[in-house]
Amino acid sequence: MTDPVRTLLGIDYGTRRIGLACGDSERRIAFAVGVHDEGRDGSVFRYLRLLVEQRHIDAFVVGMPLRADGGEGEIAARARRFADRLEAEFGLPCIFWDERYSSQEADRWLGSGRGRDKGERDALAAEIILQSYLDSLAGGATAPEVGP
Repeated sequence: MTDPVRTLLGIDYGTRRIGLACGDSERRIAFAVGVHDEGRDGSVFRYLRLLVEQRHIDAFVVGMPLRADGGEGEIAARARRFADRLEAEFGLPCIFWDERYSSQEADRWLGSGRGRDKGERDALAAEIILQSYLDSLAGGATAPEVGP
């Protein structure tokens, strides 16, 4: 018996901007879909509701911003609170995924071009987080999730 295909929304959580990416458990390819800028785009939950409905999202993959030593700091606690609210608002599960160095990897992909939109980096970081999760599903393995 095969697992049903799940459509996933990858999230690179930030206090100002939230990078977003989509993918599914069948094709296992993530792609950036945008960024929510808190000062520009209004309510993040209204913005996410549109994505969830338009793309038929089944679960969230939330990047967990762990410290280099694997511990959690204040931003990780904020990401957990954000995920708790996502689950309450949408009734969909949140999968925590280690996002260490995803932003640095996005910078390497984008180069150091001046005037680059910071949102582009966040959207690409969300894509990298989600792609890492999808890659872990290869061979039918159960993906290790970060934290409780």
